[in-house]
Amino acid sequence: GGGTYIMHNVYRFDPLKYRVEHDFFSGQTQFDRKTPMFTVVVNILSEPVRVESWTEAHAVRASGKLLKAGAEKVLARMGSKATAAIDQPSMSDKDKFSCLTEPIEDASISADAFLDFFKSFLTETMQATELPDGSIIEERSGLPGEVGMGVKTVAKHVVKQDDNHSYEYGEDESLTELSAVTHLQVHTGPFRLEWWNVQTPGRRAGEAQQKVLQPFIEQVLKSLQEA
Repeated sequence: GGGTYIMHNVYRFDPLKYRVEHDFFSGQTQFDRKTPMFTVVVNILSEPVRVESWTEAHAVRASGKLLKAGAEKVLARMGSKATAAIDQPSMSDKDKFSCLTEPIEDASISADAFLDFFKSFLTETMQATELPDGSIIEERSGLPGEVGMGVKTVAKHVVKQDDNHSYEYGEDESLTELSAVTHLQVHTGPFRLEWWNVQTPGRRAGEAQQKVLQPFIEQVLKSLQEA
């Protein structure tokens, strides 16, 4: 019932170097702009034969359907019929894109009261946990992993009166390895909501990457045995 979600994958094979590079684009805008979210590198080593792999995460701003799905949950909980659109020019920087709602004119919640409502939405509707410092921890499931796989992720929400930041830690429940930050900006005159996500760049080779690589290796070995 979630509709269609189209992602793009581009593979580059270098037989001389025994190397594969896989670019992942989470939506059409990223693909059109040639800005992948991450690149997975696979090297085949010799003497002895081994496989080396890691992920290069890129500092990419996302404004697509995952954010739209979250926005629509919030709007529905507010009782509003306003819609959210993906890949819209940001209200603060027209050269950047965000997921942006229409003016919200039919909700009982005002722009000034929205952040208090949003905290309640997280703890009551999304079953998140508020910590003594006011931050909120949310466990999520079904988000796309590095090849579109559903994985559990952890987010820490920090709500401020001028904006909201959601710090994404992937599968890291210790909240030490920051993978991305989702921003939620409340606009007034008219009341609108704007979301965007910026991924933290860096090389990653942890448990999440191992879970992607292991089935690939097993399938390759199975194919070799059957050949």
